Amino acid sequence: MTILMVLILIIWLCISISSLISAIQSVVFERRRERREAEREKREAEYHKKRMTRY
Repeated sequence: MTILMVLILIIWLCISISSLISAIQSVVFERRRERREAEREKREAEYHKKRMTRY
């Protein structure tokens, strides 16, 4: 009986740890994506401004 409880606890801990790691990775990737999008928008605005001054 105790072996079963220990196995269930170990499985639950593995699932919890993997879920936590997944959540942390999602947050990190989301911040990186937002930063890349902001930089891209800034570059596009600068490009547009330069292009409009040419004509």
